[in-house]
Amino acid sequence: MITIGVVLSNAYADYSAHLIRGLCSRAKEKENINLIFFPGVLQSDLCSIQPQEGETEYADTVQMADVLIISDQKILHMLLEQPEGSVFSNILEHIPYILLKDDAGHVLDQAIALAQGKSFQLEDDMAEDVFSEAANKAKRRDNFERALEFAMRAHKGQVRKGSSIPYIVHPIETALIAMTLTRDQDIIIASLFHDVVEDTSYSIKDIEDAFGAHVAHLVQIESENKRKGQDAVQTWKIRKQEFIDGLDEKSKDEKIIALADKLSNMRATRQGYLKNDEKFWERFHQKDKNMHAWYYRTVADKLREFEDTDAWKELDHLIRDVFGV
Repeated sequence: MITIGVVLSNAYADYSAHLIRGLCSRAKEKENINLIFFPGVLQSDLCSIQPQEGETEYADTVQMADVLIISDQKILHMLLEQPEGSVFSNILEHIPYILLKDDAGHVLDQAIALAQGKSFQLEDDMAEDVFSEAANKAKRRDNFERALEFAMRAHKGQVRKGSSIPYIVHPIETALIAMTLTRDQDIIIASLFHDVVEDTSYSIKDIEDAFGAHVAHLVQIESENKRKGQDAVQTWKIRKQEFIDGLDEKSKDEKIIALADKLSNMRATRQGYLKNDEKFWERFHQKDKNMHAWYYRTVADKLREFEDTDAWKELDHLIRDVFGV
């Protein structure tokens, strides 16, 4: 019997649901696999120097795991920095672990291999690009082509606001920009899907079923709450402020999608503005140019950790060119 502990951050509740469902489904297909889930470990009462009542049993349960699956980089750093005497102090020194970098089934297979003593690279090395491996190159290409077909089907018949340009041009450009910032295919595919849930009939569940929990999570946190049924003009500022505030909670990988999306939008904005001058803003729910300036400048400033990249520099240049800010 192999016991796999799954350490979940309470900062990713929706992702946790995808992960639990995927791991349980995959585990049913195998024999002698026992899953133990450890939710909410970022709560302060589980990170205290003196364990609270009931935590000793919790810690004993952790010790039963042959290998740990850790849901995200943030929680990994938290576990590594636990003080002596806390529930998770030194836990990773004697239990092998793996970060969730792919769909639940693939990660489960890797965890089982680790528990059996097979060699695997850990932490960030697991995100190493596999384009250089001939055997995986075709698989990754096929996966992206499948994703492209999915996106084209989802956005079929849609056009960009105020134009006859097929909408699919935007998500494709977003994915191409993301490719200049990362080699992580999940992030690239999520960039391609970033408007699917907002603007089409496809759901997060559809994406999860076809491309895994990680891609579904990335798309979900990028998707704006459109507040369907309410006046889009009245909710514009609320929705944009929610997006801005949400950037503070996103990892650097997750922010790549936001940067790629906003750069693609600003390219189209500049082209439309040069062609139509001030009449350009009439095609949007928010017709005040100054509000668009506020939004894009604020987002760009929130993404300054990318200021050394060509993508951020271009975004900054376009915002200054169009809005003068």
